[in-house]
Amino acid sequence: MLHSKNSPIFKLFFLLLVLVSFSFISCQNTIKDKIKNDDVIEFNGDDQAMNQAILEANKTFQNFETSFKNPQEGYESFAIKVRFDTEDGGGEHIWVGNLTSDGKSYRGTVNNEPQLTKVVKYGDQVTIDPQRISDWMYLDKGVLKGGYTIRVMKKNLSEEEKKAFDQEVGFIIED
Repeated sequence: MLHSKNSPIFKLFFLLLVLVSFSFISCQNTIKDKIKNDDVIEFNGDDQAMNQAILEANKTFQNFETSFKNPQEGYESFAIKVRFDTEDGGGEHIWVGNLTSDGKSYRGTVNNEPQLTKVVKYGDQVTIDPQRISDWMYLDKGVLKGGYTIRVMKKNLSEEEKKAFDQEVGFIIED
């Protein structure tokens, strides 16, 4: 089932960034403006903090799997960020939600409008290649679990932008 653009799930994923591809950070607009306008937020492929976030997400993916297979009261908004190839040989990282699992793989719905990749489009159903996972997340009673790339993006915001981001996303990101 797709969520409408007015639903809390869509808003969550919309605000969760379209945190994508690894190219360069544009200084023309703030990250907050990019999020608000549904723009791509780009990071260099050698961005140490972002690469570390992806490594941490992969290292802790078992936490996601355990929670997804045995959800507790208050668990919601499970999603996996997946890298899709782009024509220039790079990649765009896109959130996939509405997840199901057959015990071996995950399947879900592309929850962001791709900006760089032609491989998928918003609303497509995809099977997730575990080698392409770049992040995972879910909410536990309104508190973000996982979301390592989201945390890196938030650290790049000014204090004013962080406050606005926290108000807009509707969940808590603990340090």
